[in-house]
Amino acid sequence: MRKAMTTAAAVVATLLLAPAATAEPPPGVADVDAYPVAQGRYSVPSDYGWLFFTTPDGRACGIGPNGGPVGCDAVPADAPPGTAQTVVAPGSPAVYRPSAGAGFGRDGVDVLPEGHRLVNFGASCAMGFQGAVTCQTYGRHGFTISGGYGVLW
Repeated sequence: MRKAMTTAAAVVATLLLAPAATAEPPPGVADVDAYPVAQGRYSVPSDYGWLFFTTPDGRACGIGPNGGPVGCDAVPADAPPGTAQTVVAPGSPAVYRPSAGAGFGRDGVDVLPEGHRLVNFGASCAMGFQGAVTCQTYGRHGFTISGGYGVLW
């Protein structure tokens, strides 16, 4: 009986002292490569070689040719103050940066549906099922952003 009470007390203490869980990025960033490629209007005549899309919640993103740059005119709630874009380019980790305007937004492009991706000569973006956008270039650098969190690599 005494051993059972000691064990129970240890379990309760462990649970009470455990740190609170934090939001985690979607598991397996590479999993977005299995999403089907979206069909729709994602290019505009004025920006040859680029693909543009909006997310279901209205964020604007673009994928440059030959691996990028790739970015979104959006940052998550945990981004540094004063930033307005999330951007990655080949050979460099993703960053949050300030913006003077909507650099990745274009009128008339389609919404990228959840569970689909776009691929543009070495770079890609995918729309997850929980509102997260994952973009990567040449498979080495990228980002995942949602309204509440962001992960840069």
